[in-house]
Amino acid sequence: MHIGPSPRYRIYSRLREYAAILSSLLSGKMRVGEDPVILEKTIVKRNQNRFAQCTPTARVAIYLAVKGIIKPKQKVILSPYTISDVINMVICAGGIPVFADLAQGTCNIAPEEIAKCIDAETGAVLITHLHGLSCDMERISSICQAADVPLIEDAAQAFGARYNGQALGTFGKAGIYSFGMYKNVNSFLGGMLVTSDAQLYDQAKAAISTYPYQQTAVYLKQVVSGIVTDLATWPPLFKLFTFPLFRYIFLHDLKLLNKQVTFDHNPEQKTQIPQEYLQRLTPLQARLIQKQLPFVETNSQKRIEHAKLYYEGLQSIAQISLPPLRTDGSHIYTYFPILVKQRTTLLKHLMQHGCDVAAQHLRNCADLPCFSNYYRDCPVAKETAEQVILLPTYPRYSATDIERNIRVIHDYYKG
Repeated sequence: MHIGPSPRYRIYSRLREYAAILSSLLSGKMRVGEDPVILEKTIVKRNQNRFAQCTPTARVAIYLAVKGIIKPKQKVILSPYTISDVINMVICAGGIPVFADLAQGTCNIAPEEIAKCIDAETGAVLITHLHGLSCDMERISSICQAADVPLIEDAAQAFGARYNGQALGTFGKAGIYSFGMYKNVNSFLGGMLVTSDAQLYDQAKAAISTYPYQQTAVYLKQVVSGIVTDLATWPPLFKLFTFPLFRYIFLHDLKLLNKQVTFDHNPEQKTQIPQEYLQRLTPLQARLIQKQLPFVETNSQKRIEHAKLYYEGLQSIAQISLPPLRTDGSHIYTYFPILVKQRTTLLKHLMQHGCDVAAQHLRNCADLPCFSNYYRDCPVAKETAEQVILLPTYPRYSATDIERNIRVIHDYYKG
């Protein structure tokens, strides 16, 4: 008898990561070693570009990239469908955000909208490869080259993805990766800036060298959060306790508790980068990343296989917009995002019938009150922010759970 589903997500951590953290803390080696330099060399070789610089988070990498590329008060064209701090990093770096709408059905920025926004005051274009899906790199690269505008790639959700065999993050002047707790390579906190531009690299390296190492207390707080998440999503406990609790919270619309399982629920505009952001990646974090790199491609292939099951199972439902199906590595499906109208009713149906899935809580930042001075009408982003449901794809998720999700969704539309 089925007593509960697998969780909507499990972080990419295992007992070995926690053991390595404990060992480093007990031996005093958290900040000892040349591991960040070794990791940077590994990424350079992996990407076949020139430079890589470890950063404390992806958002700091965005800040350093924008600051090193644009002149103060230049415009930065970017997607509105992202976390608020991506916008804040542009502002903190001296840029003026210009929102360009999305390509229908992809959750990614539309090349034609980028072209519409470029003018003499444009300092850079910042694109986001959301959910592991590559943006249209041929068109976007061509647009930026024709206008002589530098391109920055936010590949925080797309580490390991490739477009025509080339690593995402290496098409523009700068690329950004994330190794945060919910990414496919998890050091609990961490990021990276990659570039083939010597001047940008030197500037980023010089800035990072002035930062102190990541504070132990802050880092351990994140690790403890990871432990709690791992325990809460441990299948036996999740099926018997966590899922019934999540389902009750969602079905009864307990807003205060719902906020505890979402993020970025209180966005605000920042004009100065917070001092606590300016930390340095520790050797311990670099070691955690290095040891996970051999599994990136295998995990991506597992997610692609899961995506194929969803695509084959759901493509007949006209009311659902599916992401493009790609098996060439240009989409690594950190989730399988579907777009549906009136998603709350479908989500309730799924939860009631024993499926743990979730709405995406990204907003259309172009509409947020905190960014009202940068408002721009982005109708596709507005629609997308109200319609995305994330179906699980992580490697430990089972085909049985995917088939159950598909069956319950079909039952909803038949009813």
